[in-house]
Amino acid sequence: MVEQRGERYYFVDRRGGIINVGGLKVHPEEIEAVINAHPRVRMSRVCARKNPITGALVQADIVLNVDQRSKDEAIAHEISALCRSNLPPHKVPSRITVVDQLAVTSGGKLARPNG
Repeated sequence: MVEQRGERYYFVDRRGGIINVGGLKVHPEEIEAVINAHPRVRMSRVCARKNPITGALVQADIVLNVDQRSKDEAIAHEISALCRSNLPPHKVPSRITVVDQLAVTSGGKLARPNG
């Protein structure tokens, strides 16, 4: 999918990757860009988590930089605060999990869950 901004077109997302939160559309890459701007984050993956009220919620898995792999529980709060200050409320992840690694494709791209 592309989005027109002024005279230019920008790649936004793949149609199948959009998360529907209570009728509002969320592009995972937009949230990942905010999360990946945190100096302790190496990479992140944002996906949907089913919710009976809104249909879906946003969740994020993050991999910390090698030198930042402490058991610091505050990182999820830091990431959440960063998201709250840069994103509308429906785009802020409701769950942030620190993981050791994220799956990537043979081409080195972030592997996204189906559905």
